[in-house]
Amino acid sequence: MSSDTAHVTGSGSATIVGFADAVSALAEIVTDGAVLTDRGHDFWGVGGTAELMLRPTGRDEIAAIMRIAAEHGVAVVPRGGASNCSGGMMPAADRVLLDLSGLDRILDIDVENRRARVEPGVVNSDLQTALAPHGLCFSPDPVSAHLATVGGNIIENAGGPHALKYGVTYNHILSVDVVLPDGTTVTFSADDDGPDLLGVIIGSEGTLGIVTEATVALRPVAEVTHSLMGAFATAREAADTIAAIIATGVVPSAVEWLDRAGIAGLQQFYDTGYPLDADSIVLIDVDGTAAEVARDQAIVERVLRERATEVRVAEDEHDRAALWYGRLHAPDSVVQSGKGFFIGDVTVPRDRIPEMQEAIQATAERHSDGLLFIAVCGHAGDGDLHPTTFYDKDNPLAGAALEAANNEIIAAALALGGTITGEHGVGTEKIPFMTKRFTPVEIAAQRSIKAAFDPAGLLNPGIMLPERTGDEPDTSGFGAAVRAALAGGLTPQPGAALTAGDDSDIAVNLGNLSLVVGAKATVAQVNRYLDQQGVTCAAIPGTGVDRTIGEVVATATGDERAHIRHALLGADVTVLDGQAPARFGAETMKDVAGYDTKRLYISAHGAFGALTRLIFKVSVKV
Repeated sequence: MSSDTAHVTGSGSATIVGFADAVSALAEIVTDGAVLTDRGHDFWGVGGTAELMLRPTGRDEIAAIMRIAAEHGVAVVPRGGASNCSGGMMPAADRVLLDLSGLDRILDIDVENRRARVEPGVVNSDLQTALAPHGLCFSPDPVSAHLATVGGNIIENAGGPHALKYGVTYNHILSVDVVLPDGTTVTFSADDDGPDLLGVIIGSEGTLGIVTEATVALRPVAEVTHSLMGAFATAREAADTIAAIIATGVVPSAVEWLDRAGIAGLQQFYDTGYPLDADSIVLIDVDGTAAEVARDQAIVERVLRERATEVRVAEDEHDRAALWYGRLHAPDSVVQSGKGFFIGDVTVPRDRIPEMQEAIQATAERHSDGLLFIAVCGHAGDGDLHPTTFYDKDNPLAGAALEAANNEIIAAALALGGTITGEHGVGTEKIPFMTKRFTPVEIAAQRSIKAAFDPAGLLNPGIMLPERTGDEPDTSGFGAAVRAALAGGLTPQPGAALTAGDDSDIAVNLGNLSLVVGAKATVAQVNRYLDQQGVTCAAIPGTGVDRTIGEVVATATGDERAHIRHALLGADVTVLDGQAPARFGAETMKDVAGYDTKRLYISAHGAFGALTRLIFKVSVKV
């Protein structure tokens, strides 16, 4: 195995030198400064330079590398496609960069059972290409699919335009093989009993373990896909139209959004093809069999023509590509514009998008001395917006204006019941906002998760969690429960409370298609309410109707557990130590802020605390 240990000896610390010698048979060691700098920075130029970089010879070497790193106390920063937008990879002089991009084999495609086994470095688009001849695809489709690896999709819980109908990465991962920071190897499966540890790994931004293999669920490529565009005089009319479409029972495969400022701003760099007099435009895909698309398209087109100022329909691939060009070309135009830019990522409940758009444009107006414009585009079907701020690089006011605008946009999203990141992740960029999103007890519980998986703090350090403050309570009992679950020995205390309080209220937000239900409501009560509202929720069973919803979630097994995993958006809980109240998740359809702590409460029998209120996705009856 090639290495330049002489260079390491000459410039590295004794710890790094000893580590390099110990792993020399397991990986190619790279010490060239130019390569380290290049590979240590992401697509957007954010990052740092590690002491050295390792290119493992295979996935089986990862465990040995991590054991040696733990023995030497060396911090390891995993690297995949480096396409994330939040500074989630931050090498430094005392750290080692672990480049997983070479672990790019598709190990198996099981066409009959619609699943594939892949190494973490498989690029999303390469997997899609390999699946296409079988008429299958991997549902997560981020715009960065040509760069992003499947391992990166998993640790960021990637979404994409088609997440509305088909879900985010979490919904398509069957199992992962993970090397923990101490070199221990473990497999987390969607079918595991007890707390959803797979769900905690997904979206953990490479801070809890290294995915070395994944088994992913596949779906058939839709037989037919047609696209429609609606232009609207106001954002409220656009949002109400989206709600009206979904209220019909049609679930579009994509619903994308672009606002007036975005269209006009992007028009400076290329011809979007969109009407310049619209306040907002909405792009909609409907897919399925020819009969299904004919039915759904007719419904969507009818609703659009009742409300939109202009409607376009694209049925062949050429016309569809032209209709989508303006939206999908936006990231490239950002880079090619020569202007300074910052791509944001906030999520609000779907019915609050107009208020969020108004808040963003008010922010742009307040900071017009330092900023050019803010384009709002994103995934309107799930409320995930990407305000992209443009500025002149030589404007001395730009830096302060950009920081202030970003702060105001995130504050507005939180005030509207949203979250600080829907799919880009926290990384280093959004660490300052974690304490605005979470209370001290919620931060402390997440810190206990990190400590349980990575006691020495050696894996991807400095990512996601803020510095500890004196306001954080002791959550050692919570952390002990995480360690027990991780070791496979979680045994809840007899008589542990499954629910707390007496909340049995039930409410459906039809504009957002979310259900908020008190943990003390019974299955029978919830099902009656859902029937009255004309909606269904997969998480609410049809049997055991005298059970409370909190009891169902806390004790779920088999199919009940599977349905809860995919429908659960948020949970109000108590944290074991002191039974302090906390909320993990929200009514947002996408949320990757912090560790997905609510997953621990599924099937945990009260081991982490009690449940007080649950939030689920619902769908319209058809």
